Amino acid sequence: MTGSGAVRIARSDLVLGRALGGGGQGKVWAVEKRLINGAWPVAYKEYKPETQRELRADALERMVAFLPGRPAAVGERLARNTAWPAALVTEGSQVRGFLMRQIPDEFFITVPSGERKAAGFEFLLNPLSYVNTMVGAVTPRQVFGLLLALADSLEWLHGLGVVAGDLSPKNLLFSLSGPRPGCFLIDCDAMGLGGGWVLKPVQTPGWHLPDGEPAETPQGDRYKFALLAVRLFLHEQHGDDPAALKRMDRAVGDLAQRGLSRTPADRPALADWLDPLRRAFDSAPVAWPAPAQTVGMPSVGAPTAGPGPAGSTHPGGARPGGTRPPGAPAGGRRTSYVPPPYTPARGGPQRGSSSGRAGAVVGWIVLGLLGLGAWQISTHLGSDSGGGSTGGSSSSSSDTGQPRIESADTRQEQATALNTLLSQNTGRRSGVADAVKSMTQCSGLQDARQVFEDAADARAGLVEKLGGLSLDQLSGDLVSDLRSAWQNSEEADRAYARVVDDVSGNCSSSAVSGSSAWQDAASASADATTAKQDFVAVWNPVASEYGLNTLAWTDL
Repeated sequence: MTGSGAVRIARSDLVLGRALGGGGQGKVWAVEKRLINGAWPVAYKEYKPETQRELRADALERMVAFLPGRPAAVGERLARNTAWPAALVTEGSQVRGFLMRQIPDEFFITVPSGERKAAGFEFLLNPLSYVNTMVGAVTPRQVFGLLLALADSLEWLHGLGVVAGDLSPKNLLFSLSGPRPGCFLIDCDAMGLGGGWVLKPVQTPGWHLPDGEPAETPQGDRYKFALLAVRLFLHEQHGDDPAALKRMDRAVGDLAQRGLSRTPADRPALADWLDPLRRAFDSAPVAWPAPAQTVGMPSVGAPTAGPGPAGSTHPGGARPGGTRPPGAPAGGRRTSYVPPPYTPARGGPQRGSSSGRAGAVVGWIVLGLLGLGAWQISTHLGSDSGGGSTGGSSSSSSDTGQPRIESADTRQEQATALNTLLSQNTGRRSGVADAVKSMTQCSGLQDARQVFEDAADARAGLVEKLGGLSLDQLSGDLVSDLRSAWQNSEEADRAYARVVDDVSGNCSSSAVSGSSAWQDAASASADATTAKQDFVAVWNPVASEYGLNTLAWTDL
C-alpha cells in the first residue's frame, strides 16, 4: 500500500528493552529511546512466524494509516480510550509487528501480593469478597459508570466503522481512580475496520454469540455488552439472567434483556443505553444489597491475609495505581487472579494464535495508542519511566531444605544458578497430573486438593526466587517465559483446587468437567504449556553449552 500514510519503522532502528509479555501470537517488548507525543513509553509487538503466515498485512497497514487523515480530536479520543496500532515495524519488505503506547498507569492495579497487573474487567466478574480484596470496594454506582464509559466508547467506534468482535473482559481495562470511572480497550489489532480483519476473528469461550452468529458486526458487540452488564451484577463469569441488574435499575435491566435477544435486529443500539446508564450512575447506591455480599470468596488464589476490609475505599473507587488494600501482605505467597474460563484469543500480548492461541497473563499486557496526525513518535534520550514496570521481590532462603541460590556475574554462573532453581521443580508436574486423574475419578478428592495447593505454593515460591536471581547475561525471553510458565501453572493448580470445592459432596466426571474452575484450569494450563515450550527452546542450547540439565517442556 504505497502512499497509504502508514508509518513504517525498520526493526533494526528499535532499541528493545525489557520483555513485557507474550502469548501464542507474539511477544511484546518495551522500546527504549522513543516516546509517543514526547511523553508516553512505547511498546513493540512482534508476531511469531506462524502468526505472520496468517497475518493480513494490508489490513494492519490500513489500521495504522486510519488516523493520519482523521481530525485531531479523533486521535485524541482514541488515545484516551483505546489501543490502536501506531506504526508498522518492518524487516526488509516483511511486516514483523507494530508499535503502540504502553498501558496508562491508571489502568493498573496492585494485587495483595504486590504484583502489578493490568486492570481487566475479569477482576470484577467475581464474588464481592474477592473483588474487595483484589481491587478494593467497588460500588454499584461505579459499575454503572464503567458501563456508561464503555457503551459510549463502543458506540463511537461503531460510528467510525470499527467493530470490537471478540469483546470480552480480557480486552477491557478499567480505572476507578478519577472523578468518573473510565475504560480502556486493548487488543485493537484484533478489531475489525471497515469489514477488514488482521487475523481471522475468534470468540472467547463463554462469550459466544447465539446460533453460530458471526462476531464481526455491531449487533454482535451489542449482545456481548449486554452479557457483560448482566454478569457484572451477578458477580460471576457465566450467567445470563438479568434479574439482579433489573433489581438494581429496571430500565438498564430491560435494555440488557433486549440486548440478549437471539434476533440481532432486536438488540438496542449502544446509544440507547447512554441516558439510562447516566441516570443509573447518578442515582445508584454506594453499597450492594446484603444478599449479594453473602457470596463466598473463591478458594482459588485466595490471599493469605484474607479479604480486605469492606470499607477500605479510596475516593473515587479503586486505589490509583493499584495500591495494596490495607493489611494485605507485600510479599509471601503469591496471590494470583485465576482467569475466567477463557481460552486464549488472538491479538496483542494477551492473546494466542488464531488456532487455539494461548494468551499471556493479563497483567503482562502492554498495549496502547498513537493517534497519528495528532500524536508523533519521536526519539528522546530521557528515561523510559512509568507504565508497566513490575517490582521484583527478593528471594527467600527460609526453606532450608532447598539448595541455596547465589547471585552470579558471568553467563555461566547465572545459567548454573538457574539450573539449580529448575531442579527444585523436579517431579512437580507428574504429581499434579496424578491428582487430576484422581479428581476426575472422584477418588481421594481432599488428598488431590492438598497436592494442588502444595504445588501452587511451590510454584509461587519458585517465581519469587526467580525474581531474586541475577540473570541479566541470559536471554530476556528465557526468564520471562519461565516466569509465565510457573505463574500460569500456579493459576491452574489453584483452579484445580477450586474444582474439588465445587464437586465435593456431589462428584461425578460430568460435574468435574462442567465446573467453571475446570475451564479456568484448562485456560491457564494452555498458557503454561506455550510458555514452557518457548522456555526449553531457549534454555536447552544454553544448558548444553555449560553441561547443565536439558529439559523437555513436560519437565516444568
